Amino acid sequence: MAGPVEVGIAFAIAIAIVRRISWHGMANEPHNFCRLHFAAKAPDTAALLSAGPRPCLSPSPGDGAGAAAGAGAGAGADPKTHVRLPRRSKRSSSRVYPGSDEELKVSHPEACRCEHCLIKNRPKWTDEDNLRASAMHRQVDAAIEKNFDEALADLEDFVRLKSVSADVECITESLKALCMYRDRLERMRFTIYEYNINIPRAICDTSPHPKVIFAHYFSSPTKNTVLVYAYLDVAPAKFEDGWLSEPFEFYMNDDMLYGRGVSTGKGMAVCWLQAIETWLEQHGDLPINVKFIVEIMHAVGSVGLQHYIEVKREFFQDVDCIVFGNNSWINDERPLMSCSLTGWAHFGLEMRGGAKSIEGASGGLVYEPMTDVCTLMNSLVDNLHVIQIPAIQNMVRPTAVTEWTLLESAIFSEYAYKDQFGIRRLRYELTKAELLHNRWCQGTMTMHGIEGCFSRKGSCTALPMSVMGKFSIKLLPDQMVNLVQTHVEEFLHTQYEDLKIRTTFKIHLLDACDPYSWGIDARYSKALVRSISRVYQVEPDLSMNIVTCLPIASTFHKITGKPIILIPYAQRMDYSHVVNESIPKQCFLRNIKVCTGLMLEMSLLPARCKCDVIFEYCNRRGIAEMLKPPVQSTQKHSVFSNMRRTKSMKPLNKHPEEHETSKRKRLKDWLCAPFRRHRNYHYIFSPK
Repeated sequence: MAGPVEVGIAFAIAIAIVRRISWHGMANEPHNFCRLHFAAKAPDTAALLSAGPRPCLSPSPGDGAGAAAGAGAGAGADPKTHVRLPRRSKRSSSRVYPGSDEELKVSHPEACRCEHCLIKNRPKWTDEDNLRASAMHRQVDAAIEKNFDEALADLEDFVRLKSVSADVECITESLKALCMYRDRLERMRFTIYEYNINIPRAICDTSPHPKVIFAHYFSSPTKNTVLVYAYLDVAPAKFEDGWLSEPFEFYMNDDMLYGRGVSTGKGMAVCWLQAIETWLEQHGDLPINVKFIVEIMHAVGSVGLQHYIEVKREFFQDVDCIVFGNNSWINDERPLMSCSLTGWAHFGLEMRGGAKSIEGASGGLVYEPMTDVCTLMNSLVDNLHVIQIPAIQNMVRPTAVTEWTLLESAIFSEYAYKDQFGIRRLRYELTKAELLHNRWCQGTMTMHGIEGCFSRKGSCTALPMSVMGKFSIKLLPDQMVNLVQTHVEEFLHTQYEDLKIRTTFKIHLLDACDPYSWGIDARYSKALVRSISRVYQVEPDLSMNIVTCLPIASTFHKITGKPIILIPYAQRMDYSHVVNESIPKQCFLRNIKVCTGLMLEMSLLPARCKCDVIFEYCNRRGIAEMLKPPVQSTQKHSVFSNMRRTKSMKPLNKHPEEHETSKRKRLKDWLCAPFRRHRNYHYIFSPK
């Protein structure tokens, strides 16, 4: 028969196990956060003794004496015995179910406070470092000239693919071009992310969905990060349109490269591919961090890309600038760098005369919204298509004399332009400068169509009672969307009252983007100027009033807010997006060198610490850190320190009893852990 000591020990062990289990149960309860809730007032000890042992020893939020009763049940504690209440546990559960954002007080990561930050504590850039970087760049340019035939072969492979985004039947060829580009990036150790673009199409259509690629090459947190936008789709082209050969067959003639896409997206994409691949072959690592966004729907408005730009905002957090290749040369003598992007404002003019459409027999009884919407839209411009809203025209930035000089020096054939598009007359046919000034330096208004009216072949007797006319305004720098919207609404309201229109109308802002311009002296613009000057041996012209219309670039800046630079890719004599599209062989080679030169110039610019937007960004390890040889410790240990370290090590095979003692100690600690949450918990078990 067991004695009282053994019974007491068994009872204590049982209490410990039950309390341990209940403690773990509370730790897994999400709303308790592993905290024990006790009353602020000490319990009545006599009442606890008279109550006897409790079946459940886990304290509850409403029970202020759970722990004290469970501990004192087996020993019959004295009412005069000092009983101390346990403190709240400082542990917190990892399973947290937050409430509102205001309760969480979510904030951005703080700025880097790391004392050993490689970015803040980097050594000063010396002249020797500049010479070393220039030597590396010259080595890369020499390798590009030596292996130029490989670049031409790559361009030929991409031109042969009929990646026409406007034709659904060519989606397979477009995806094949995208896969080729993806495979090349993967071989260069890029991290690739593919996303499907869901576009509306017929139910019976079984063609695959187009895709977009997000790629990332991370060299080091101490380097700048450049995002390159590239596209591989082209405009439709047929041999019957007047091509000298098949548009999707690459060929060379008199140092000219012919084929659809050589002077647009495919040519620029291959230039970046060759520049990066050659640099990696020569030096094993890039001087900057590079990101890519490659799509195959550029010619149809980059359908679906804006959604992923908005959703994948974390992809742009460490980007320093975004690079686009556009055709901004205005002559064949020197490149032109445009430092401005156009904006736009799309409006919908809704006219409503009734709840539903009626038959034409009732035409003489009601006011027709279709007539009123045409009247109001006609009041926006005159017969020369000049915008009749004076406040909008007064917001346009005046053109400088130097920019008028650039317009005079531009290569532009009025006859060829009219023949290309089958146009009889152009606006401002007096001088070439005025015509180009109206094209690049003046805002315009365009009528696009009317929603809700009859637009099919044949005749119709229905009378639409709700229509919406759609028009847009091209915005230049200093023309902000909110001001333009205000002036348009005021003008239309005034015209509505003056013309005494009886149907109700409402103006909608369907889509808008502010124009964007950056300084000519911006550091990224200067880096591009130095790169172009090194390759072409002439400084490019810079302009802020000769504006580039590149909607996808404006969309990138609108969503991400990142700086943008535009590389002048094709010369004026190149035929971009037209019949017999071509580019000089030497110009294609120079563009590859411009890409390598831009990487060099970006590497010479000091990188900023990005720990304020990305947590512990400076502690990330990139390819550059992995390629560095391991640093061996130069500290010499004395013989006595090695002896002390050897003496302090106690192998288990020499002292097996100590190993068993440690096991028993861990078991004891595990059983007694619930009671150790109390301060001076031995008071509770103290006998009478």
